[in-house]
Amino acid sequence: MVTTLIIILTAALMIAGLIGCIVPILPGPFLVLIGALVYAWYTDFTVISWTVIAVLCVFAILSQLLDYLASMIGAKKFGADKWGVIGALIGGVVGLFSGGVFGIIIGPFIGAIIFETIAGKDFRSSLKIGVGTLVGFLGGAFGKVIIAATMIVIFLAQVI
Repeated sequence: MVTTLIIILTAALMIAGLIGCIVPILPGPFLVLIGALVYAWYTDFTVISWTVIAVLCVFAILSQLLDYLASMIGAKKFGADKWGVIGALIGGVVGLFSGGVFGIIIGPFIGAIIFETIAGKDFRSSLKIGVGTLVGFLGGAFGKVIIAATMIVIFLAQVI
């Protein structure tokens, strides 16, 4: 009974981790790591060793770095300044609460456009920055999904 609950909890954390790669409010790969830690703890680290946990931890940290860099590079590459980045952040939060998953994707785009326009850039430049923000967000999310999936494969390779 307890084993089944641990397996369900581990799977739920890993699925939530994959979802969290797209939904910024969830700490994607870190949920995968926590799922692996739960299972490792339950099996006294005999199935999932501390070495595997360390590797998964490195992957989780790299995913955060990738996510941050992808968004920043996307925005900066298309000409964003601090106002575009702030607008993208605020737009992402507003989008999350007002539009769900679609809002998370479109919110940073709209936020960057609005804040860059308010800061004095013409609409065409602001639109270009919004596109850069969107490209960066999507690139970061895609990278995080790949990293989280890799983490899950590493975990499963140890369990199976």
